[in-house]
Amino acid sequence: MKEKNNLYHSINYVNERRKEYLALVILLGSTFVFTLTFLGLTNGFSEHLSSLLLKKLGYTNRWSTYYGPEWFVDLNKEFSALGNFPLMFIFLTVSIIYYHLRRESIRLWRLLLIIVVGGLLLFCAKIIFAPEIPDEPFEIMTNQISSFPSGHAMMGTIFYITLSVTISRRQHSRKTKRLTLITGVIITLLIGISRILPGIHTLKDVLAGWSLGLIWLCVCWFLDRVIKRHLRKETV
Repeated sequence: MKEKNNLYHSINYVNERRKEYLALVILLGSTFVFTLTFLGLTNGFSEHLSSLLLKKLGYTNRWSTYYGPEWFVDLNKEFSALGNFPLMFIFLTVSIIYYHLRRESIRLWRLLLIIVVGGLLLFCAKIIFAPEIPDEPFEIMTNQISSFPSGHAMMGTIFYITLSVTISRRQHSRKTKRLTLITGVIITLLIGISRILPGIHTLKDVLAGWSLGLIWLCVCWFLDRVIKRHLRKETV
């Protein structure tokens, strides 16, 4: 019996260490990518991709700044709508009701904290990188003051990956866990790509949004690990 327990603890320890290494790699990689975009080292490739899309697709019409025919722009806007505030607010409200009914207050507050603080970080990033700050506070809240980083890409990353990780923790099958996590990643990628293809955002903006969102998620994951270890020591 002791041998089985020791084997279980050793396997669990190895799995935890692998997760920590993976999170560290994602954190360092995301920080590296965001630094490249912040320093403008991706500007050349980003501009080349925008020029290529414009050459292949052309403008929607003489008054538009979007690329491709109207159906193409509308299709991409449908995908990017997954990163819009109203739709995410609906999903978040349903999640709040669900976890409240299940009386899982810890999961609920953790989900809210990650998403709400992530939104505040996006707002601060928009202000920091805005070329000009409006005088009226209401205009800051309602107008697009900066395209860098992409708000859809960043909040899509934070919201859908957080939601998929939270849901997967209630699942026992590895296949369903992987499917849930992969689904969250695919939705995140679709949101970012749908902002690039019609020329709504540049590749630089989307890469910055993705990477900044992943940085915040990795920081939250490590903080969650530290808190859990501290609580375990107190209970021992």
